[in-house]
Amino acid sequence: MKYQQLYSIVFSDKRSFRWKRHILFWLAVFFYHLVRIGLMMPDINNWSAFGKLLDFSFFRGVVPNILFTYSIVYYLIPKFFNRGKYIFFIIGILFSIGLMQFYGIVNDRLHAGSPIHKAIQGNVSFAIKWAGWQPGFIRLFGNPPLICGFFLAIKLLKNWHQEQLKTETLAKENANAELQLLKAQVHPHFLFNTLNNIYSFSLNQSPLAGTLVKKLSGMLDYMIHECEEKFVPLEKELRLIQDYLGLEKVRYGKRLDMQVEIHGDFENKFIAPLLMIPFVENSFKHGTSQMLQHPWIRLEITTDASLLIFKLSNSKPSLNSKKLNNGIGLLNVQKRLQLLYPDDHQLNINSTEETFIVEMQIMLSEGTLKKSETVEIIPDKVFTYA
Repeated sequence: MKYQQLYSIVFSDKRSFRWKRHILFWLAVFFYHLVRIGLMMPDINNWSAFGKLLDFSFFRGVVPNILFTYSIVYYLIPKFFNRGKYIFFIIGILFSIGLMQFYGIVNDRLHAGSPIHKAIQGNVSFAIKWAGWQPGFIRLFGNPPLICGFFLAIKLLKNWHQEQLKTETLAKENANAELQLLKAQVHPHFLFNTLNNIYSFSLNQSPLAGTLVKKLSGMLDYMIHECEEKFVPLEKELRLIQDYLGLEKVRYGKRLDMQVEIHGDFENKFIAPLLMIPFVENSFKHGTSQMLQHPWIRLEITTDASLLIFKLSNSKPSLNSKKLNNGIGLLNVQKRLQLLYPDDHQLNINSTEETFIVEMQIMLSEGTLKKSETVEIIPDKVFTYA
């Protein structure tokens, strides 16, 4: 909490924190002058001498630096320097220095003969005499620009940090927008392919059409209402794949040789939604459905601690390799993997003359599921449809 408050004081643009930031800065400048001038003075042995030290440190040390710094930072820089009017900017700085010296002359005249004034005049390392006034090299050229430089450095650091935050926020918003767009593309693409399957059954007035519609409604309910989250329980993604395979089982029957292995510890693990289903769907659309004889699919999904291992291979026509590699679903998944798991995934896609192979590994995030979020899957079992 204290760190957050300190961070807000330094970097926040809220008015309350800006006031605190300025007050703390000038308090530091005040104590700097209090120590610096106090070391030059004789022993301070009464409240009167200490009061004069406070008075001199504030009116001779802080006030002129406030006037000089604010005139440079909040007037000359935005009005002239940022607009490329460098000559007017230099003239403005020289004018500000002139006012500083005039203020110093008046202030020194008011304190002439005081112990503080004598102590300071006796400790200057380099003095320029003008009309009996010795401003000192540091007071003339060093102190106000030095403090103004510190002030400006803090302001530039704050502005740079805020720009970095804006850039990071914009990048995240753009990435989220792209992810939502990519995810939205999966829905109609998947729905179009599945409805085609149901349509083919309805043309033949098959009673299986009703079963397919029921399965599809459950899958769409999950995709519409739960896939808006950035991550979903892995168990639900596996259930989606099993339901989809059930649809395809009804469609192909005994014509398809399909083996599915799902095993490992899937509890309390999360994955980005709809990452695996496009590969499974692709194996049917561009592989099995194009095969006239002996179509086959092999799917294995396992977990090793937090590592998900997805292996899928299927038969394909020899002239269909380009479609398999460049389908909308596959390109979509590759982009989402790069956005969501930039350093936590491996994806290898190989296409031979008769086989298409996908191997994917993802580092899963872990958490605790609510009881209502758990689903029943059938792990540690091999499904064979021949």
